[in-house]
Amino acid sequence: MNSTLVKAKLETNPATAIRILAGITFSLVIINIIIQFAIYSFGLKKEWFLLFNMDKEVNLPTLFSCALLLICASLISLIKRKSKRINITNQRKWNVLKWIFIFLTLDEGLQIHELFIIPSIKPIMPPILTVIWVIPYGIFSIFSIIYFMPLITSLPRKLKHMTLFSGMIYLIGVLGFEMIGSFLVRTGDIKLHGISYGLISTLEETLEMIGLILFIYTLMIYIFDHQKQKLKIIFHLSKSEKVITRSNYQ
Repeated sequence: MNSTLVKAKLETNPATAIRILAGITFSLVIINIIIQFAIYSFGLKKEWFLLFNMDKEVNLPTLFSCALLLICASLISLIKRKSKRINITNQRKWNVLKWIFIFLTLDEGLQIHELFIIPSIKPIMPPILTVIWVIPYGIFSIFSIIYFMPLITSLPRKLKHMTLFSGMIYLIGVLGFEMIGSFLVRTGDIKLHGISYGLISTLEETLEMIGLILFIYTLMIYIFDHQKQKLKIIFHLSKSEKVITRSNYQ
């Protein structure tokens, strides 16, 4: 079958990509806040609220978070491919980091961390650790920071600071506000199903998204400005009008 090969080079501007992701995040947060007040202040309970409620799972905010994590994994994979020619140790660490983000994507979508919540243990745990999964994930985070610190310090100064800052924002969201919400509910300061907890959950998810978006921006700068990789999109056009698209970085 004869086909025509068309090559097109697309140079993506990191700032443009981040503005799009930030715009989606802002929209989801605003819709969610409106929904929280509609539910807990006005008693409105519509089925479609679940689609945007950040206090619930398997909906559009969850899907967006999974997409952000998967983008991180994809960008890390590109960096790893290029770093293979430079430093085998760093290349190995990039590969480990890629698989961590793939796991986090699955965890976000399938709620794997919920398996660590054992109801019989909850009563004997301190209020701040009622959500038991923060313990193993917190320990894993500490070991990860130690393991990846040599890789982080090897980055250009600006990117090193951006990486640390994005990681701090993400961990404050995913672990810090999870523990804060758990503590306030356990001590009776707020209700589990109330506007205060809903807003804490909103802030938690928002910080997670901001941390991921900042990290995506950092990775893109590293790819385009420091590794000098360019995106090429290749289209295979056949007589049967079947279009096959492949993208890679050079």
